[in-house]
Amino acid sequence: MPAPAGASEISEAELFTLPELDAWAQTSVPEATGTLVRELVTTLIRTEVGADRYDALVDLSPLKPVALDVARRMLRNADGRRSVALQLDDFSETVTYASETLAAPFLTSDDIARLWLALGIRRSGAFTIRPGCTVQ
Repeated sequence: MPAPAGASEISEAELFTLPELDAWAQTSVPEATGTLVRELVTTLIRTEVGADRYDALVDLSPLKPVALDVARRMLRNADGRRSVALQLDDFSETVTYASETLAAPFLTSDDIARLWLALGIRRSGAFTIRPGCTVQ
């Protein structure tokens, strides 16, 4: 279905595939959940770098590590515990994690720096201080 007139087009390329998400998260993510996570991460990154810049990219692979890190964080429930069972005699602890709940997508300051670095727009934050030099 064509986009309505005046609507911005989102790049057809994908930041990552669902099998890549499974491998990165080390879990089997249901297809609907993986698709939602990919869409939310794509929107987040597209917003950060700017729609025009993102849509002009032919190769999204430099952004993939950051995108997969954000997606993996989404799949991890902050504490993630659905239930905890403790036994006293011959102590044992069983923790069941709730993997079907998603955290909100967010970019850390490190993620943002890595995105811009991957796009070749900003260099690393290293700098040199030269005593006696002045900036005019």
